[in-house]
Amino acid sequence: MTFPRTSGSALELLDLPGLDAEELRNSLRDVGRLNRWFGGTQAVIDEIERIVTKRSLHGAITVLDVGSGGADIPRALVRWGERRGLRVQVVACDWHPQIPAIAAGFSRSNGSISFLRADALALPLPDGGFDFVTCSLMLHHLGEEEVVSLLRKQRALPRHGLIVCDLERSRLGVAGVWLAARVVCRSRLTRHDASLSVRRAYTLTELQDLARRAGCADMRWCRSRFFRIVGVLEK
Repeated sequence: MTFPRTSGSALELLDLPGLDAEELRNSLRDVGRLNRWFGGTQAVIDEIERIVTKRSLHGAITVLDVGSGGADIPRALVRWGERRGLRVQVVACDWHPQIPAIAAGFSRSNGSISFLRADALALPLPDGGFDFVTCSLMLHHLGEEEVVSLLRKQRALPRHGLIVCDLERSRLGVAGVWLAARVVCRSRLTRHDASLSVRRAYTLTELQDLARRAGCADMRWCRSRFFRIVGVLEK
């Protein structure tokens, strides 16, 4: 039996404006911890590393991270580049009125990351302006037509690859993420949002269909650890 997707009208608390700043910081730290411990960060790095190696890219690369939240993935990408002898410059983009400033505070010692507050569906950026575009844990916040619009826009932005990572909707995923949030997370925002995120997420088949509608029929989708899906479009 199909597990129906929860309506986008059921908003996650992290999406709301006017949140207590310290509570928001704690929630963003939780998300970073979940990404790091449960494979979301590594899934993105692995795909970029594969393409960098395959194409013998060297010296420096640029990355646009859409829906960046607390910029935990940009910081991880910079550290990965340092270990590899590769300069990684990241633009971390998020629409939320409070989040970019908090993310900048988390990243103040890292001069390789800049911050942009912008609507991901109307990015003021030129096509081909970055080597890579990454987007993690954002698609489940959007309705179907918004996902199509986002993928259509993002496919034109990178020179080498688009990497998308999100949760996959399933009953087991809801239970697993609910448990992980209560073991790992400290913020009531994250504990509320965690299982709702899975209920709002898409299945692998649904994302494949949405990508085709966005003109990304050649985008490769696969399941990853801990109820994650990764989509990769090589240019």
